[in-house]
Amino acid sequence: MEVASLIVSPLLQVIYEKLASYVNGVETPKVQKKNIKKLQDKLFIIQAVIQDAEERQLKDNRVQIWLSKLRDAAYDADDLLDEITTQPLLRRSLKQRVPSESWKWKDPVKDQLRRIQSSISKETRRQVRITSFAIQSILSSFEMRRKLTDIIERLDDIAREMSAFSFKDVVAYKRSDTREKRVTGPDVDESQVHGRAEDVKKIVDLLLSSGADTWVIPIVGIGGIGKTTLAQLVYNDPRLDGHFDKKIWVSLYDSFSTKRLLTEILECLTEHKCESSQMGVLQSKLRGSLYGKRYLLVMDDMWADDQEEWDKVRSLLRCGAEGSKIMVTTRTERVASIMSNAPSHLLEGLAKDDCWTLFKQQAFAYGEENDFPNLLPIGLRIIDKCQGVPLAAKVLGGLLRSKREEDEWLRLQESDLWSLDTGENRILSVLRLSFNHLPSNLKRCFAYCAIYPRNYHLNKEKLIQQWIAVGLVQSAGDNLHMLEQMGNECFNDLLDMSFFQLTSSSDAVEFKIPSLIYDLAKLIAGKEFLTIENSDQPQVVTGRNLAETRYALVENNFRSSLLPKALFKAHKLCSLNFLSSGDISMEAQRNIVQCFRHLKILNLSGSGIERLHRSIGDLIYLRYLDLSNTPLQTLPETIGHLCNLRTLDLSGCTNLLELPGEIVKLVNLMHLNVKDCTRLASLPAFWWSMVSLRTLPIVIPGKNIAMLDCLKDLQGELKIKYLVNCTDFALKVGPDGIKYAGPFLKHLQLHTLDLFWGDGGEDKLNRNTSRQTRQPGHDSQRLIRELCPSPNIRRLSINGYLGRQLPGWMKSDAIHNLTVLELINCKSVETLPMLGQLPVLKCLNIQGMDNVVKIDNEFSGGAMWPFPSLNELTLQDFPELRTWEDMGSTEAFPCLKKLSIMNCPLLKTMPSFGFPCLKRLSVMKCPLLKTMPSFPTLQHLMLQDCDPLLLRSAADLRTLLTLVIDSFCELDFIPKVLLENCLFLVSLTVISCPKLPTLPANLGRVTALRSLKIGWCEMLDSLPHGLANLISLENLEIIECPSLIALPEQSLERLSSLRSLSIENCNGFTSLPRGMQHATALERLTVMYCSNLASLPDGLQNLLVLKSLTILSCPDLASLPDGVQHMKMLQNLEIRICPKLMALPKVKDLISLRSLAISDCQNIKSLPEGIEQLSELQHLSIQDCPELEKRCKEGKGEDWLKISHIPYKHIGAISVLQNRQDTAASSSSS
Repeated sequence: MEVASLIVSPLLQVIYEKLASYVNGVETPKVQKKNIKKLQDKLFIIQAVIQDAEERQLKDNRVQIWLSKLRDAAYDADDLLDEITTQPLLRRSLKQRVPSESWKWKDPVKDQLRRIQSSISKETRRQVRITSFAIQSILSSFEMRRKLTDIIERLDDIAREMSAFSFKDVVAYKRSDTREKRVTGPDVDESQVHGRAEDVKKIVDLLLSSGADTWVIPIVGIGGIGKTTLAQLVYNDPRLDGHFDKKIWVSLYDSFSTKRLLTEILECLTEHKCESSQMGVLQSKLRGSLYGKRYLLVMDDMWADDQEEWDKVRSLLRCGAEGSKIMVTTRTERVASIMSNAPSHLLEGLAKDDCWTLFKQQAFAYGEENDFPNLLPIGLRIIDKCQGVPLAAKVLGGLLRSKREEDEWLRLQESDLWSLDTGENRILSVLRLSFNHLPSNLKRCFAYCAIYPRNYHLNKEKLIQQWIAVGLVQSAGDNLHMLEQMGNECFNDLLDMSFFQLTSSSDAVEFKIPSLIYDLAKLIAGKEFLTIENSDQPQVVTGRNLAETRYALVENNFRSSLLPKALFKAHKLCSLNFLSSGDISMEAQRNIVQCFRHLKILNLSGSGIERLHRSIGDLIYLRYLDLSNTPLQTLPETIGHLCNLRTLDLSGCTNLLELPGEIVKLVNLMHLNVKDCTRLASLPAFWWSMVSLRTLPIVIPGKNIAMLDCLKDLQGELKIKYLVNCTDFALKVGPDGIKYAGPFLKHLQLHTLDLFWGDGGEDKLNRNTSRQTRQPGHDSQRLIRELCPSPNIRRLSINGYLGRQLPGWMKSDAIHNLTVLELINCKSVETLPMLGQLPVLKCLNIQGMDNVVKIDNEFSGGAMWPFPSLNELTLQDFPELRTWEDMGSTEAFPCLKKLSIMNCPLLKTMPSFGFPCLKRLSVMKCPLLKTMPSFPTLQHLMLQDCDPLLLRSAADLRTLLTLVIDSFCELDFIPKVLLENCLFLVSLTVISCPKLPTLPANLGRVTALRSLKIGWCEMLDSLPHGLANLISLENLEIIECPSLIALPEQSLERLSSLRSLSIENCNGFTSLPRGMQHATALERLTVMYCSNLASLPDGLQNLLVLKSLTILSCPDLASLPDGVQHMKMLQNLEIRICPKLMALPKVKDLISLRSLAISDCQNIKSLPEGIEQLSELQHLSIQDCPELEKRCKEGKGEDWLKISHIPYKHIGAISVLQNRQDTAASSSSS
């Protein structure tokens, strides 16, 4: 297929709109206005034919050359317009004075003397700068006039050449105002999937099968065929529920490596960013997370065909339990064959009917196709050319959704692009066709995304701000607020047309570009876009004409010294993004400023930059500066020279101490993001003068909060800190002559508001305010009355409030859209507000209410159905709360699913009815609470540090699935009634009950139980014989029960489902049950710190599926049973601190053994017989076994040759690896 072609039409549209705005400008000189009008007329003539030219370039190379000239001239015109419009901004900026002192009252005489003394030199310097700028402006005006004349002459030549091509005048696509918007989400929407039920069934059956040949299941198909969608359907299939212990999803692409895969798996498992980059650490963490667990790993979008890398990964992933599966989606059969010997699941195209259904869902609103019968035959012919590819059907359907004219559909059907290629390139032709029919503004917005790496997760707001910064979104008069609205519409249009795919639907929307759509973006991006995916390879830019490059991105471990020097030849660069954690030297920063004078976007987010060079102020065209998540402590004052700056992102700069005073000169600044700048103690003086601000997540107002009224355009999130210092807020005078404050927030379009009287913690509040300056409680009440947010507010948090009453607006319609409410550490509040009438409140968290004595009917607000939408309620740290009365209605909390009551030491009662849908209940540290109501749908119950009588009232729990009894210090028996009806209980945990002698005798009736954990019960001396009836039990864990001597005889004989048995710190234990050999499903056996255990039972060879055997600190254990040597499925054997153990059994038949660890066994003198025959053994560790270490010494020991084949060996204090070079390379790359 044709390589990247030129898309010039949106650029011309942007420049034309800029010219129109400039011609109508008040400050435009007449001579300049005349020339600008000439330029505008030339562009108007060319614009009429540009769409035809862009389509014809695919067949006529001369047209592409002509478009190249036009593009270069257009970019030069764009740069010139920037220079022209920036001059008046610079003049105003230089004349603007910024106060150097903080805004507070001073002694007038002393202050005047000090000001006169310091202002003489400052004023002199300012006048010099103004004079110098005036001279430069005169010179610049001549230069700009010359450039303008040159551009007009070039466009004259281009317009004359245009006549030789006989271009057709094509009317540009116009957006329909009646277009229906569709709500989408990040998860797979099964209503949008058709014709895949049989594929799902086949894959699910393979995942549930036990054959080793189906460990890796490849799904192979061309791009856009629906491989990822199929994997998502399978991943969420209910038939897999409970089958896998862990489910992991990672997205991959061409830059595959073992380290990267391990990192992504660990981050998926822990839901935290993996900080370590050392291979050894990653491997250890992975084994700890997956060891003995049956997991499902999805590796989506696998491109790399590196057999060696996959072999490394394969050996590491073998640590899971039997039945673990890996599902891989890939475009190539070669990748599939490398990863698996099993036949691939080849995903075919959809049947025509399914493809047509999918197309109609995108092209029409529900049932709307019946209103346009003339379009249906055309649509069917279009579908024929989609070759059953769902993505093509979705994209084309989305494109036609706003088109209802027959000729628009026919023009798409008859396009020549259909016949350009076959196979996957044919699909790209289809998608290219969709791109060609996008409106002009969407084309370049989409093409801009090509600079990001494949599968990169982008932030919606940041991308829109970048679009605006480089001029891809325009509005009449360059209205800043309208620009964001239009950018949001562009994003939603591309999302609706399936060019984007959401990955997060929270307030911070994240998305990615589907893989095949990404190929399209790369195809149409052209030479203007440059992505350097590995800065260690400067050859990426070798041979390119960098004069054409406008947008660049540098990825990976960036270091200034490794940045390709050739990149600095891209003097017309307007966007530079770094995706790197490396530092950026001051010299590199200077080079960036000097070489890229027209830079509009500079993104250093996540880099290690510690200081920002003062030359940053020379980037006067800069509109977007992202310094988020960097270790910066301060910013240079020259940042105030960035007169065009609209976005300054400092979020996550946890070291940032202050903002420069000059920042208030940035009159165009719309977004100042200081979220999570935890050390930022104040804002600059006159912060409220930045009246264009729409984003300012944190405000520290000082004494006077009334200045918030100046920022009328704030939106999104707002956290106001240290309200305790606001003692002067009565500045407005009403008609009655009385001074009053606010409301300050009602006009702001906020969705999240946090009101902090301190910084979120009592200690910080006390540190930052003295008793003399702290606001009295009655002032807090006056203040909070005036902080009523707009009705759009969805999340509200009030923290550290000092008043006795919460404001009346909390019970009114003022916050009727509220979904999340937090009241934290409002220690003086005496009664909870009336919240029961809030119609959509879903989460209510109330903590630290020191003076609340009771919760009564007033809390419900007198509503007939109190708290109609509440899903989650937390009451924590109520030291004086005594009663929680009925809510006055049996219909209270109709949707409540989770209730937590914690640390209420005086609480005696709770409501006797309500809670019809409660699923989770936690009651912790409520020692006086003796009863609780019936919960007909309760599934999860946790009781901690409460009165034992509470257990008696917890009866008839027929739906209970999990039960935790924790820290009942006086509990001497568990009532039988507690378990009487728990027929569906799957998990029981009893811990820290020191006086409990045994478990209820009716435990054996809970036959659905799968997990039983007993720990830290010092007096527990027996378990009921009914233990043997727990035929579903999979995990039995007993920890630190010193009085327990043994499990009941034959208790394990009937536990046919038991997979894991762990006995730890049970010093009274003398032996394991004799019937243990009947637990034939056992996969993991752990015995630790059992000082009286002398032997293990015979018959262990019958544990045919045992994969892990760990024996730690059993000093009386003298031998292991011979049966150990016959465990052919054993993968991990760990023996530590067994000083009487003389030898290990033969291991030659342990053909699955992958890890062997021996430590602190001084009497073991030699390796087990047959170790040299273990081809699967990957890890050997021998520690604190002097004789054994000597025999295994590298190259010299008697047994060295027996273990030399093992890749990873840890003998004594020295690690020995088979392939040192590979390890060294791995370390250096990390």
